[in-house]
Amino acid sequence: MYLILVSILLILYVFYVIIKKEKNLPPGPPVYSIPIFGHLLSLGKHPQETLLNWCKTRQSDIIHCYFGQKLVIVLNNYSLIKEAFLDDNYSARAQPFIFEEHFHGKGLTYADGERWIIHRKFAMDTLKKFGMGKYFLQDTILDELKDIFEFIDKQEETSLNIKGLLTHGLSNIICGFAFGQRFSHDNQEFHHIVSLIEECFTLGTHDAWITIFPLLRFVPIKSLRGNYKKFSKNFQEIFTFAKQLVENHDENVDETRDYIDEYLKQANIDKKLNKFNSTFDMDQLITSITNLFIGGTETTSTTLRWALIYMIENPQILNNVQQEIDHYMERKNEELFIKMEDKQYLPYTTATILEIQRCGNIATLGGSTMHRNLQATTLNGYYIPKDSYIAANFYACHVDERYFPNPDRFDPTRFLTNEQKTVQRPIGFIPFSIGKKSCPGESLANMELFLFFSNLVRQYHFHVGNKNQQINSRLFYHTSLTRAPFDYQISFIKRLAK
Repeated sequence: MYLILVSILLILYVFYVIIKKEKNLPPGPPVYSIPIFGHLLSLGKHPQETLLNWCKTRQSDIIHCYFGQKLVIVLNNYSLIKEAFLDDNYSARAQPFIFEEHFHGKGLTYADGERWIIHRKFAMDTLKKFGMGKYFLQDTILDELKDIFEFIDKQEETSLNIKGLLTHGLSNIICGFAFGQRFSHDNQEFHHIVSLIEECFTLGTHDAWITIFPLLRFVPIKSLRGNYKKFSKNFQEIFTFAKQLVENHDENVDETRDYIDEYLKQANIDKKLNKFNSTFDMDQLITSITNLFIGGTETTSTTLRWALIYMIENPQILNNVQQEIDHYMERKNEELFIKMEDKQYLPYTTATILEIQRCGNIATLGGSTMHRNLQATTLNGYYIPKDSYIAANFYACHVDERYFPNPDRFDPTRFLTNEQKTVQRPIGFIPFSIGKKSCPGESLANMELFLFFSNLVRQYHFHVGNKNQQINSRLFYHTSLTRAPFDYQISFIKRLAK
C-alpha cells in the first residue's frame, strides 16, 4: 500500500512539473532533473565547471537548470552577464536560506530595494572618505605587510601555512577603517575569529541541501544536515565579535574616525529629523560591519595563495617579475617597500596579478554573486520567469577562448599590449562582477593585491617541499564560498639583505 501511494505521488508530481513547465526557457542541461532535487545531484564538486560543460554540450551560452525546485538561469558568456547585470530588473539578490537566516535582508550583501540603495551609497562614500582607493591607505597596508614579513623572517625558512597570516593581516586593514583599531598577531581572540572566517569558506558549497530544503537542518543525520550547525555557530561568533566592537566603541560624532563613527553620526541625524523609517539601526550596522569583515579578507587572501602557487608552477614568470621589479627599484634603493605610485612602471608585474585573478577564478556561483529578476522578461530571446535565480558563471568567462586564447596556459602577456609596456584588460575579464552590485571593495582589493604580491616576490624566493603532493593548480582545489586551493606548506627564502 505504501509503495502504491508513493508511486501515485510521484506520478502526480511528474504531471505537475510538466504542466508547470514554462515555455521558451533557455536550453536545459544534458542530464535529467530528479524529482524534488532537480539537477543538484549532477553538479559535482565544482559546479561552475559542470555548468560550463553543459553549455558546451547544448552549444548555448545560456541554459536553465533546477536547484531543487528553484529555476536557475546560468549565464556563461560575458556579453550576457553584462546585459543582465546592467539591467535594474536583475538587481535583486538571490536569498539562499542559510544567509537569509543570519542576515535577515540587512547589511550590504543581501539587502535589497531602498535599504540596499541607501546603505550601498553610504558604505561607498564612507570607505572612500577613510581611504579606499586612495594612496594614503597604503601606509596601513604596508604596516600590516611589515608585520607579516617580520613573522616570516622569524621562521628562518621553516615552512608554514601562509593562509592564517595573510587573512589576519588583511582583516586588520578592514578593522582599521571599520573599527578604528587593529589586533596584534598575538591576540588570541582575534586569531580565533579569523580562523572562523576561514572555516566558513571551507565548510561546503553554501550547505546546498539546507539552502534548498531548510527543514533538513533539524535532521540528526549529519550527511543530510551538512555543516549547517557549525556554519551557523561560526556566523554567530563572528556577529557577536562585531557587536562587541560596536558596543565598546567610543562614540565621537564630532570627529568621525572610522565607519562606526560615520554610521552613528548619520543615525543621530535621522533621529533628530524624526525619521521613523530610518534604516540606520544597530542590526544594520552590525550586519554591514560583518559583511565588510568577511568579504574583505578571505577573498583577497585566497587570491594571494593562488598567486604563490602560480609563481611556484611558473618559475620563469616569477623570475621575469623579479627582474622587472629589481631593475626598477635599484634606482630607488632607499625604498624598503614598493608603493602604489610605482605600479605604472611595473606593467609585467601588474599583468601577472591580473592573470592570477583570471586563472584563480575565486568567485563561485552562489552567495553574493547570484542575482534574481524582479519581473518576467526575456534574455537572448528566451523567457525568464519572475524571481528566477540568475547565476553568472565568471569561471566560464575567464576560460572563454573568444577573449583568452589558450585559456589553460598561465600567460601574463595576454594583459599587455604588443609592445609589452602597457597593461590592457580584455572585455571578458570581470573578477569583481559587473553592474551596481559588483564588489564594493574592488579598489581596496586591487591595492592590497599589488602591494602584497609585488613586495612578497621582491623580498622572497618560495619553496614547497613535496611539491607534487601539495601544488597542482588544476587538481588541488575545492569549490565552496570561493574557489580556493588546498592548504600547503611553503618556505620563504630571503632575497634582499636587511
